[in-house]
Amino acid sequence: MFNLSTTITNAEAIYSKYNGMSDDLKGAIITAIITGVISVIGFVVTNMSLKNSFKNELARQRDNIALEKMSTMPFEILGLLDKARSSKTIESEEVVKILNIIYAYGSEKAIAIATLMQKENYKKEEMGNRNRFRIMSAYILLATQIKMDVTGVCVNPEFWFKMRITDFENTKKKIVEANNMLVSELELDDRFYIDLESSH
Repeated sequence: MFNLSTTITNAEAIYSKYNGMSDDLKGAIITAIITGVISVIGFVVTNMSLKNSFKNELARQRDNIALEKMSTMPFEILGLLDKARSSKTIESEEVVKILNIIYAYGSEKAIAIATLMQKENYKKEEMGNRNRFRIMSAYILLATQIKMDVTGVCVNPEFWFKMRITDFENTKKKIVEANNMLVSELELDDRFYIDLESSH
C-alpha cells in the first residue's frame, strides 16, 4: 500500500545522499549516463540501418538475377514464333527451357500468358484448331509483357503485326479480335489493346 510519508522520507534520503556529492562527481555520473544512453541509441539505429541495407541489397541481387535471366526471353519467344510460322521443327527441349525460365523468373502476368500459350498449342495439336491469330497473339503478348517487365518500355503489339504480317490490313480485324480477347481474358495492361481504327 502506498505510504506518502515513507516515500517523502526516501526521497529526502536520496536527495541528501546525492546532494552531498561534489559537483565534479555529479557531472561525471550525468556524463556517464548520457554517454550510455547515446551509445544504446546509436547501437539500435546502426543495427536497424544494417538490417535495412541487407534487405535492400538482397532485393537488388534478386531483381538483378531475374532481369538477367529474362533479358533474352522476348527474342527467344519471337524466335519460336518464327519457326512455327515457317513450319520449322521446334525442339521440345527448347520450349521447355524457355517455359522453365519464365516460370522461375517471370512476372505473374508473363507466366499466365505462357500458360495460355501452351494451352492453345495443345488444343491446336489435339483438336486441329487453326486459330493462328490467337496463338500468334499469345506469343506476341508474351514477348511484349516480358519486354515491359525487363525494360519498363511498353510497345503496342500492333507494331509487330505490321512489321511481320504482309497482308496485315486484310487480316487486321481478326488480329485485333484475337489480341484484344487475350488482353481482356488475362487482364493485361490496357496499353496492349489494339485499336481497330488506329494508325500506329
